[in-house]
Amino acid sequence: MLLMTDEELELIRRIASVVGHELRNPLAVINNSAYFLKAKLGEGGRLDPKVEKHLGIVGSEIGRLNGMIEDILVFSRPMKPEKKPLALGAIAASVVAACAAPDAVKIELKAAKKGLDVEGDERLLSDALRRLLDNAVQALEAGGKVTVTVEAKADAVEAAVADSGKGFSPDALKSFGQAFSTTKPRGLGLGLAMARKIAQAHGGSLSGGNAPKGGAVVRLALPRHA
Repeated sequence: MLLMTDEELELIRRIASVVGHELRNPLAVINNSAYFLKAKLGEGGRLDPKVEKHLGIVGSEIGRLNGMIEDILVFSRPMKPEKKPLALGAIAASVVAACAAPDAVKIELKAAKKGLDVEGDERLLSDALRRLLDNAVQALEAGGKVTVTVEAKADAVEAAVADSGKGFSPDALKSFGQAFSTTKPRGLGLGLAMARKIAQAHGGSLSGGNAPKGGAVVRLALPRHA
């Protein structure tokens, strides 16, 4: 996997900062205008369902674009976790509980009750696991199962997210965790790259592969906290 140099990350940071500023201002104007239209058109009664639907789409797309801008900015900056003792199993349970998966996708959590203590930033680790879980769910277009397993290894605590989908293609494995590399029709391809950066900022690692019986598996490994 090709890694970005500090100079390349600095260039991305500068571009993201300028582009983000130039995009966020008009996005805020569009959002305010959509809110005004919704309020104005809804005066005196219920808003037309079709109008309400399309105004909702506008708001959703604005949120998506703002999220993409934020991802680029966060990815390009140095990451400094605010570490404290945490139970990785509890973090995984919270992420699984909050995941809005389609009815056709089942999520199972397997976590040991002891030995899963790490030292890390709860917000960042939750974000990393959320990205891995979202990727797994999105890989199951026709439905299937995602299994999140948190267990203690010899010198680490590992959270593995496995899905029953098609698995990684050879090209996807070659570019695993590389920024701006994606097989999806939408998105920047920063999900796995962000999760890898979070893992490395905690002295850990992120790896991916295919399970013997099919499907993709992504493993987030963190040093065990004594």
